[in-house]
Amino acid sequence: MNPFTSILAATDFSVDGNNAVRRAALLAHEHGTRLHILHVVNDAGCKPLREWFSPTIDIDLKAAQARAALRRVAVEIAGAYDVTVTVEVAVGDQLATLMQASERADLVVLGQRGHSRLETLLIGKTADRMLRTCRRPVLIVKQAADTPYREVLMPVDFTASSDSAVRIAARLVRGAQMHVFHASDSHRESILRRADVAESIIRDVRKSEETGINARMRRTVARLGLSGARMSFAIGRGPADRATLQHARALGADLIVAGKHGRSTLAGFLLGSVSSRVLAGSDCDMLVVPRPRDGSLPRKGSEQRLPMDAHAQPDSAGQARTHATHARAMSAAHWTQNTPRFLPRRTS
Repeated sequence: MNPFTSILAATDFSVDGNNAVRRAALLAHEHGTRLHILHVVNDAGCKPLREWFSPTIDIDLKAAQARAALRRVAVEIAGAYDVTVTVEVAVGDQLATLMQASERADLVVLGQRGHSRLETLLIGKTADRMLRTCRRPVLIVKQAADTPYREVLMPVDFTASSDSAVRIAARLVRGAQMHVFHASDSHRESILRRADVAESIIRDVRKSEETGINARMRRTVARLGLSGARMSFAIGRGPADRATLQHARALGADLIVAGKHGRSTLAGFLLGSVSSRVLAGSDCDMLVVPRPRDGSLPRKGSEQRLPMDAHAQPDSAGQARTHATHARAMSAAHWTQNTPRFLPRRTS
């Protein structure tokens, strides 16, 4: 069953907005689904400024002009991409209107920027606000939609949110090479070095950790019922946002897919998040997938900790001491294992 039966694309007729419409049309064609294009005429967002600079603006006239423009876009898109297109012009608050329209769609597609820099300064980017509040997957388009996605990067942190992101990405982007990636924070090594742990043990810890992470990524893909045939697995070092951006550039990724956690909108606005920093720093499109509606989270405890090799047994006193030191070092660093490294714990 196709999980995408309706795609919503919002445009303000800017370059980014039109690229969003084309990307949405390309995806609608790939999935054989319908495309709905929305334009919102904001009647109140910057009303004092409109009255100061252009007191004669006629909202009805603007809406009529937008309908005519959208009809022309619909004819062009329907012919170029062989999709069924409906259009809508709404008058009202941009965010509220988009949120209402998104409830009838399986995917929301937006351009990164719009026309008005002044509006962005005063009320924030519509795309950013949608990412914080929308309960549907939101695709932010930065590039021209000339071809289907080919290289898709999926950072994971082994939570329900990243599981959902991987599952949605695999269903949305068919035929692309999928790259599963986990950023391992280097704080663990700093802790071990401050404790004067021998370099050989630190190398063993790193190798054991990477082996466990790699195995866990593969188990996650298998548990989600996905084939690993067209998936690669990689581990990065350092802060999650920086490691993800570096890996995306090295791959030549044209799409990054990330989940978001259920934290408050206000906290997200004040504190920011890894996903928002990746979005700001990347050159490619980004799909942000909300946490599953059931709110389920992975168990804490052993499931959250990176597995060690259960079959390794010390065969000498020296090896026993090494493994004991290893275990103490890993215990001292357990808080870095239990902290999500890529995704924020909030609705961003």
